[in-house]
Amino acid sequence: MTAYRVKRATADAAMIILLVTFPHLGLLPMYAFSVLLLLIIWLYLKLWKEGLAEISFRITDFKFRCFWLGGLIGLAYAIFAWWIIRPLFDALGFPPADVSSFYYIRHNPFNFLVLLVIAGVLVIPFEEIVYRGFILTRVKAMFGNYPHAFMLSGIITSLIFALYHYQEGWGAVTAIFIGALFTIWLYKVFKGNLWYLIFFHFFYDVFMLGAIYLGYN
Repeated sequence: MTAYRVKRATADAAMIILLVTFPHLGLLPMYAFSVLLLLIIWLYLKLWKEGLAEISFRITDFKFRCFWLGGLIGLAYAIFAWWIIRPLFDALGFPPADVSSFYYIRHNPFNFLVLLVIAGVLVIPFEEIVYRGFILTRVKAMFGNYPHAFMLSGIITSLIFALYHYQEGWGAVTAIFIGALFTIWLYKVFKGNLWYLIFFHFFYDVFMLGAIYLGYN
């Protein structure tokens, strides 16, 4: 490994640690840390004479097809997770996900809609740009020309993303890991277009948050 690659890999690893740990420090609300960390990513890439396009996020990649197809797949996966994965995990003895931090939206349409707006405009794009954009891309770069670099970086990224939600419990972490692997597969299918993943993620969350709003979770 060249001196440049060692330097870049070290800097990338430090950035990944920052991106994963900062939201859990409780220093800022989620809408604020999303903006701050996206700005840091942009500045970091500028430092290396790169842009968001190098981590698979391009405004010009957006097409209406990303919205309806990504959203349709998101809803389909949410239904599969609700009626297949969830009962299976219950049968296997996994503890249910701890979603008590979202109980403030139960039967409260205003709080529910505000949360959806924050999630759709900031938090979900933030998570996709960070995880399926920055982390996946930079971990893959660390493997260099290794033939299975994408597969390994996808597994590592999915594991990091799952552990990022540790506060929801190990049952949720396991389910999120499975969902994250599916998202990596979508990334490959849609040739790295993050817009599909953003809308997939958003409509999945609409279903799950809707279940909490209605009191089913």
